[in-house]
Order: sequence, then C-alpha cells, then structure tokens
Amino acid sequence: MARKDTLLFQVLHGQSLATSFVSPPTVIRFTDNVSYQITVTTSSSVGTFSVQVSDDYAVGLGPEVANPGTWNTLTLSGIPTVAGANDIISISLNQLPYLAIRLVYTSSVAGSGTCTAYITSKQLGG
Repeated sequence: MARKDTLLFQVLHGQSLATSFVSPPTVIRFTDNVSYQITVTTSSSVGTFSVQVSDDYAVGLGPEVANPGTWNTLTLSGIPTVAGANDIISISLNQLPYLAIRLVYTSSVAGSGTCTAYITSKQLGG
C-alpha cells in the first residue's frame, strides 16, 4: 500500500516585519509538494515574500551548518505581498527537485508588526 509522508514545522514565530529577514533553511529532500502559511499581524508594514532554494546546503553531524549553500530565488506565479494589514498568505509549490528551501521577506516600509510561518511538505507514494 502506498503511503503519504508529511512534515509540519514552524519556521518563524513572532518575527518582526520592521526589517528584511531570511528564515532558517528546511531540508525537503525526497518530498514532492511544499507549502508555506504565513500569518501577518500589522497595520503599517509593507514588503514582499519570496522563496529561495538550494541544492548544496548541508548540515553537519551536530547542529552546525557544514555548507551554507548557494541560494536561488524561485519565480512564483504571484508576488506574496504584505500591504499594511493583517493577512494570511499561502504559498504552494509542487514538484520541487531541490534539497533545501527558505522564506525571504524584503521590507519596503519598515512599520510595526510580526509574522509567524509554517512549512508543510508531502512525499507522495512509497
């Protein structure tokens, strides 16, 4: 019988939207579909989210990073935007052949506010 393995992980918690930031990388090797859910709480911050991928990012035997990786920004069908209001942003990515993924926020108006983000990945078949 086929199986469907899934991963749910919180990558950001109460992250300030006052400046640009990059989330910690998540290794997604052997997964097929990945999504981010970003909950934004703000009345003044403006900026955009993007997704970066790497095939050479590597962690060592412990928590240290063995290779910080070379990161490339994916072209998304729409630009996930923070527009000075509370919002929930979903980013759905299918058939990703990459080793690792991370979320990037680029601030254009440094207001106040925070965001929390979760990543879910699914491995189909088995």
